[in-house]
Amino acid sequence: MDNEWTFQHDNDPKHRAAIVNNWLNRNGIERLEWPSFSPDLNPIEHLWDEIERRMKKEQPKNEKELKESLTRVWKEVEKKVLKKLVDSVPNRLNEVIRMKGGPTRY
Repeated sequence: MDNEWTFQHDNDPKHRAAIVNNWLNRNGIERLEWPSFSPDLNPIEHLWDEIERRMKKEQPKNEKELKESLTRVWKEVEKKVLKKLVDSVPNRLNEVIRMKGGPTRY
């Protein structure tokens, strides 16, 4: 894996299982240390919020339409939205440090 990448996942027990850690270690996957129970810090959680807001305008009537709507909404998310979410990570982390691990505005 390219050295510019660091893998991030939450501390859910199934993600921390020995079989997962062993595979990540064997494959040289560098992991970002991440506090438990802090989904608000993960940019993907805020992307899911964005998708949910956009999906409220959709009215799928069946599974096929739902899949089509989700696919369309996902593809319509602008790169500037993704960049803003990723760029916000340092501020989120600094806020956690400032709050000594307590609740943040995020």
